[in-house]
Amino acid sequence: MTVFALLVSLIAVSLTAADAATRHRATSGSSSAACATTASPDFGIDLAGGDWRFRTGDDLAWAADDYSDASWDSWTVPDDWGRSADLSTYDGYAWYRRTFTLPERPEGINDSSIIAALGFIDDADQTFLNGERIGETGSFPPAFDSTWEVPREYYPPNGLLHWGAVNVLAVRIYDGTGGGGFYKGPVGLYSKAHLRELSGPTGNAASARQLAHACAVLGRQHEAVAAGNLARYAGTLDHDFFHQGDTAARRLADVRRMMAGGSAVVLHDDQAEVLVDAQGRLVVDTIRRWQSSDGTVLSPPQREFLYIDPHRRVELGDHSRFFRDSYRSAAMHRSVEFNVYLPPGYTRTTARRFPTVYMLHGYNGSNIEWEARDMDAVMDRLVAQKHIAQSVVIFPDGASGWWVDSSAGNYNSMVVKELVPLVDRVYRTIPDRNHRGISGVSMGGQGAFTIGLKHPELFSSIASHMGALSLPPLAGTAEEQAGHASLEPLTLVHSMSARQLRRHSYYFDGGSSDDFGFGQAAIQMGAELAAKGIAYDYQGGAGRHEDAYWVPKLDRSFALHSMQFRAHPIHRPHEPRRRSPAYTWP
Repeated sequence: MTVFALLVSLIAVSLTAADAATRHRATSGSSSAACATTASPDFGIDLAGGDWRFRTGDDLAWAADDYSDASWDSWTVPDDWGRSADLSTYDGYAWYRRTFTLPERPEGINDSSIIAALGFIDDADQTFLNGERIGETGSFPPAFDSTWEVPREYYPPNGLLHWGAVNVLAVRIYDGTGGGGFYKGPVGLYSKAHLRELSGPTGNAASARQLAHACAVLGRQHEAVAAGNLARYAGTLDHDFFHQGDTAARRLADVRRMMAGGSAVVLHDDQAEVLVDAQGRLVVDTIRRWQSSDGTVLSPPQREFLYIDPHRRVELGDHSRFFRDSYRSAAMHRSVEFNVYLPPGYTRTTARRFPTVYMLHGYNGSNIEWEARDMDAVMDRLVAQKHIAQSVVIFPDGASGWWVDSSAGNYNSMVVKELVPLVDRVYRTIPDRNHRGISGVSMGGQGAFTIGLKHPELFSSIASHMGALSLPPLAGTAEEQAGHASLEPLTLVHSMSARQLRRHSYYFDGGSSDDFGFGQAAIQMGAELAAKGIAYDYQGGAGRHEDAYWVPKLDRSFALHSMQFRAHPIHRPHEPRRRSPAYTWP
């Protein structure tokens, strides 16, 4: 029996290659299946532009492919309601419809290998293709959940697309506050290969031998997980494995927990495509999911790029320095996410420890919004050009909970009691207050002041960008909000002694045209601190309540944290001798 026949029962992935010569089939009895493919064809239909129809309001009948939208407004996508005179103050439902013709089906393409990419939508959406719902992100009232920062990628089922004929895309959206609409692309129907060209790893098609290597590694992983053999699964991971924050030890601990659940664990890789990058690594573009044999989803499907050493046939990990992490929160009674930025020196060392900055987002935000801002590139530039201290930066998810404990969620306890000790345990941080700062934007600026001032044992530097310093936390019931009135940062600072306030260093800013008056609040904060003889760094100037005002000032806030960290130098441990890595990582 060939190696491919052995792998048939282990790997079930979709075949999407255009060139049949690159396909590797396996036969077991009378069945035939594909292990993996070199890549899908480079196919894309760009749906951005002025051929859309639009109207406000809401009626699910508008999802039908035979509905007539001739009376609707002609529209251009992407759009930005915040810059539209008619929609800048509108919060509510709206629909977009786009009628388009697909070419005849290209060779090697099936519907499930097409990704409907809809860019970024403010705030929530449901998307329909030819009358059938293909995905949704966020949620509508009464359980409104803004997901403006989450990229939309939906997967049409086989048989839904009308090749060589007319198709209709209908998008129902709800805007709950600010902005609105499609504010960023790409928008269209694309193969995975095309999306990789837009954003992702690139490379050449894998050879037959390289495909066999990729299949062998995936097959060993699937077989080991199904058999509950943790040691065998460990053998598929490189000693220096690092993937989305997981070391080999941490990944094995997660798999061990899944295996302890009672049911067998099944690892799936769907629509796997293999390419070879410039350094010779095998890159598997796959939709990976973990579930138990009874169908319970242990980790939902998500697109991942798996890097494999073709010589040693082990998974290397992606060695990413900006990624989402998660844990099961007792405070929130659910799994919660947070994003992590690791500085350049983190993955180049094994013993060195780093200071930490906690960055709190604003109202209707989440940890994912920092991905839309390319915060890893921003931080790398600050390190390289502004010489800020290399720091681990943690981006928690505070939803719209104002970073306090209330019926809306125990966000204060999540950060203070869970996230700080978790981060110090999992990552190589310097676990003391002198090397831990807290920053925030808008609602997060208020949270930085309230959490920082209330927990001097944890944080030594506080920074606020256009923060809500003149408001109390507006989370929970009216009674809860009244109970939090003393946490208004201006009130809190006024109530504290100079001795208490000197435990921290401070930075804050606010634009003179801030939409919520937070520029004036920053001036008031300066007056409160000055009256007590407390030093601070303040920056005002022209600007509204928007990224264009505060993002350019990150160098000032991180300079404050850096000054605090550098004022308390620590001994750097000797770096153990390491074997030279076979590959380099960004």
